[in-house]
Amino acid sequence: MKFNAVRLFSEGNRRVSRVVEQSVDDLDPGEVVIRAQFAAVNYKDARAVSGAGNVIKRFPCIPGIEVSGVVAASASPDYREGDRVTVQGGQEFGIRHDGAFSEVVRVPAAWVARIPPGFDAYDVVALGIGAYTSAVAVEELVRRGVTPDQGPVAITGATGGCSSFAIDMLSGLGYTVVASTGKSGETAYLKSIGAHEVIGRDAIATSDKPLDEQRWAGAIDAVGGKPLSDLLRTMKKRGVVCAFGNAAGEAFTSSIYPFILRSVSLAGINANHPVARRETGWMRMAKGGDLRPRHLDRICFEIPFAGLKDYCEDVIAGGIRGRAVVRFG
Repeated sequence: MKFNAVRLFSEGNRRVSRVVEQSVDDLDPGEVVIRAQFAAVNYKDARAVSGAGNVIKRFPCIPGIEVSGVVAASASPDYREGDRVTVQGGQEFGIRHDGAFSEVVRVPAAWVARIPPGFDAYDVVALGIGAYTSAVAVEELVRRGVTPDQGPVAITGATGGCSSFAIDMLSGLGYTVVASTGKSGETAYLKSIGAHEVIGRDAIATSDKPLDEQRWAGAIDAVGGKPLSDLLRTMKKRGVVCAFGNAAGEAFTSSIYPFILRSVSLAGINANHPVARRETGWMRMAKGGDLRPRHLDRICFEIPFAGLKDYCEDVIAGGIRGRAVVRFG
């Protein structure tokens, strides 16, 4: 059986991806072979495909960390031909082990999970790690006592997939959401998914003082860098910032004052959990759940497998919004 895959190669000082014809024997070993139906495109996946980042740790390798499909063959007693399954995240898949951007995927059985009730092959990856990360951040804000009556919640990198999900979830829970973006033409989109107000990414703070005007009861930061620094300086007393992104930079600057004078909390969010550990979050995002995005059809969109490489170049150039789902076949 022959099929196509996007494989990343290291050639001298360059990383180059190509669409190549493969057979199952060309894939890394595993007990379960999956005929892919859908795969998600996360920011790190786009960096891998475009060769823009140090995401892939072994060459050559097929990128992509989320896929759903149907079991085509299995040497594991836990899965059999025809099972509807997904593989998402981990430390190896799409990084050190051939990943999702292939019409056929082969992985260890321990990485596979059945598609949970309330999901289908499309929305299990349309939501996927992106929505799950947002759900974990929202749950952390709530757990730390941020309530809708305390004031607005700011969300950076607002047009990205994770941030779009966070806007939708928080507004659905009754929070006043202020979306921060560098894309002035996306105001209508952001308001359509629940943002109460849209501001520029340079409008989070009004000065460069160590402490600026108290504006936000909570915040979800998806970009790092200067926007995260600005958030910390403008949080209300006992405000909480949940951070999980680095598109604007891996480093940020802050004085000690937001922490010791306003008791601001900075919570790191790592939601790269195995699907089997996501039960509570997945139940809340299933159809009928309180964190189910109300505007999934506006946030997510399909692209054909043949258009994956061009789309990833657009992601790196910053010209996209929402979350792309690759359709195979």
